[in-house]
Amino acid sequence: MKPLNRLEGLGRRALDEQGVSFMTVMIITLMAGALGVAALTMTGLENSTAGAMRMVEEGTDAAESCVGMGVKVIQQTIETGAVPPTLVAPAGPVPAANSVFLGNEINYLANNPDVAWGGGAAPNITMNVNNYVVNGDIDKQFVKIRAGSQNTGGSSQAPATEHYYRIDCQAVNAATGATSRVIAVYQCLVSGDTCQSRFL
Repeated sequence: MKPLNRLEGLGRRALDEQGVSFMTVMIITLMAGALGVAALTMTGLENSTAGAMRMVEEGTDAAESCVGMGVKVIQQTIETGAVPPTLVAPAGPVPAANSVFLGNEINYLANNPDVAWGGGAAPNITMNVNNYVVNGDIDKQFVKIRAGSQNTGGSSQAPATEHYYRIDCQAVNAATGATSRVIAVYQCLVSGDTCQSRFL
């Protein structure tokens, strides 16, 4: 048998390694494809996350607008003794069937168990904000004498009282099923001062 010269050995070795270069190209191609699919998936997830966050913010804004309207209803009802006609439906957010009861609830009744949604719902406020239907419930929590205003020394003037109200609003988007709920507590003075938010 004739020994192989050096050039023939190199050529034969090069022919034996043609599959390795093919496999290397295939692995690189598969890796690039996997990275492309991962990039597309991440982009889709980011878009859906951004959309979900936008819906949450819209719902929260709608519920917070209900809280703001609730404060307005409380202030004007305290000042006039009843819910003003300008705030009663169809012109305002207070359902007509609930306006007299709401006036009593703001001025006299404390801790009423009524609810704004679910079974037996009787919302105190009903609003449409963008694509959301917002229902709100206003409950008087308690009354306390304002610090430093106790009636001492025979004064005929009644002491100033602070009235605490809980406003509970929920916004629902019927098309998407998204809901947002905001609960706030406000302290209001009967003397006509503005209501101030109190943290729970």
